[in-house]
Amino acid sequence: MERREQDILNKVEEKTKDVQVPESLKPGQIEKLLQEKDNKYKPNRAGVYRIGGLLAACLVLAAGIGIVGSMGKKMSPENTTESVAELAKDIKEDVDGEDSEEKKDNYKKVYSYIKAKLDIQAREETMFFETAESDVAKQAIPSDMQRESVSEDMAASAADTGGVSAGGYSETNIRQEGVDEGDIVKTDGRYLYVLKENGEQISIVDTKGDLKEIGKIKAKKNQQIQEIYVMPKEKKLVYIAAVYEEQQLKKTAGGDAEELDVYDEEYIYLGNSGMSEKVEAVTCDISEPKRPNELGRITQSGYYSSSRLAGGYLYLFSNYSVGNNIDSHEPRTFIPMVNDGLIREKDISLPPFKCGSMYEVVTAVSLDKPSEVTDSKAIFTDGGSLYVSNENIYYYETKWNDNGETDKTVIRRLGYKGGKLSSAVQGSIKGYINDSFSIDEYKGYLRIVVTVGETNSVYVLDGKLKTVGSIKNLAKDERVYSARLLGDTGYFVTFRETDPLFSVDFSNPKKPKILGKLKIPGFSDYLHFYGKDKLLGVGMNVEEDAQVTDGVKLSMFDISDNTDVKEENKLVLKNVYSTDVSYDYKAALIDADRNMIGFAGSTEGGERYYLFSYDEKAGFSCNLSEEINGRSGRAARGVYIGDSLYIVCGNVIEAYSLKDYKKTGDLIL
Repeated sequence: MERREQDILNKVEEKTKDVQVPESLKPGQIEKLLQEKDNKYKPNRAGVYRIGGLLAACLVLAAGIGIVGSMGKKMSPENTTESVAELAKDIKEDVDGEDSEEKKDNYKKVYSYIKAKLDIQAREETMFFETAESDVAKQAIPSDMQRESVSEDMAASAADTGGVSAGGYSETNIRQEGVDEGDIVKTDGRYLYVLKENGEQISIVDTKGDLKEIGKIKAKKNQQIQEIYVMPKEKKLVYIAAVYEEQQLKKTAGGDAEELDVYDEEYIYLGNSGMSEKVEAVTCDISEPKRPNELGRITQSGYYSSSRLAGGYLYLFSNYSVGNNIDSHEPRTFIPMVNDGLIREKDISLPPFKCGSMYEVVTAVSLDKPSEVTDSKAIFTDGGSLYVSNENIYYYETKWNDNGETDKTVIRRLGYKGGKLSSAVQGSIKGYINDSFSIDEYKGYLRIVVTVGETNSVYVLDGKLKTVGSIKNLAKDERVYSARLLGDTGYFVTFRETDPLFSVDFSNPKKPKILGKLKIPGFSDYLHFYGKDKLLGVGMNVEEDAQVTDGVKLSMFDISDNTDVKEENKLVLKNVYSTDVSYDYKAALIDADRNMIGFAGSTEGGERYYLFSYDEKAGFSCNLSEEINGRSGRAARGVYIGDSLYIVCGNVIEAYSLKDYKKTGDLIL
């Protein structure tokens, strides 16, 4: 007898040692009956006999006797069969140390989190209307609504590479070197791949000679493309699309249910609403740009959140919100799906707080087999943001107390490598994270800059997300506007009346320390390393007397001595009221090697595109300031190929020479 079988029998004996067994149910009689019944099962008969013997023992020891089961129900001869099955299952679980796969995926714990959230929402809605009816409207906004509106924070910043390619063309300005991100415009050094404004098509434009559209990739029905990737070496393009699907309709008035494709007043929509959304990642072969060809696609539940491309694998993120009509017996009403399969319960990371209504769904796809999912996980959440390092995915969400003040930020980490995702590790810190600039992984440690109430703090977390070092109570009455961390040194800007630029020494993770602090008017809400010993800041200038912004400000900081940072030069664009870089880091075109700083800005006359160069003595020089003729809800992009600059906005592409900065052509898609 195997050890595992002996353990089962030991458990049986322990739980039923006082049982008196009827003659007809003794082991020999039961085993004989089982053998006769199971003669038709020829394969692995030894295994059948062993299992039969064990079940016989369970039957014998349980039958006809008043035994209290694991659910507290007394057994009797009338319910012997059901009770024995329950007892056998309980014993198996005790020995194995875990439930069967079926029980593991009953999603009961997940359901309890969602139900708790829905109950809270229902109470808050009731309070809202009751308060409104009593004419106390000023207190009518539920605190949970306030918290969620503040905690959503998807802003981030550019990578240290500045989106520069060694192949003589620019790439998307990314957050983490070595981890690519999707964008609305990509290039492979000759062709521009442009997402049209309506999201229904990707235009492939040849830049050799006059601009000319030579190919296109059209979205499927009910698709809207969000972002694209281009892999020049592999000759592949990936696009991420939101897919809107009308739920099928079902007749409910008597008879068998009937599925329909059109709406009629006699029928109702199935599910939580008439529309649902999922996300698709579609991979195409672009070796012949005139005739792109689809290679494969995968789908997952939710709204598109973000994506990353690393090591030949696409990591796709979507936010799946659970509706109000959920059924504990129907996991499809509250569990996200990947390629039409439910995410397993063991692959769902639950937070330390006991309620929620959303998931961040993470799926890994090999671009060599773009129709197959290599792994998938889901992070149960109330809404948060992402930072992806070269090895880990960090998902962070801020929890707010009933007064609308920061309670804490919960951080969860998933490891990723070669298309596989590891289980989540979680921790928490006081305060909230401004954006993904303010969180960075280095040598196994996570460094974070946060705002805590009326002050600011710096934290260092270890591999288990435990705080090992911190600096607290920094810059009272100000908040973090931007940060940049590189190697052993980090920089961050706070603002209320002046712009303190702090430098932090992280060389000893357990004892981080402030090295210096520079105070100047205005603030930088975007920081970018610009060659050796230089840090570029893009933000707003502030009039010291009136304390109002009066134009976009460029600052170049000398960080050669990180204990004594200096503002080496600055330029204020008085007629520019804002810049896209403040909220969309991909809108920045920054190349220190080519001495190029480009972005779009808003003026009284509309949007203009600016291109600057920098010299230590002369400061900033504006080489190009041109009106942007395209119109779009997305920020304009500047892309260079060789000595040509292409400004893309909506369905309009405008070309300029980087030698004399004159316009050389345009194209309306």
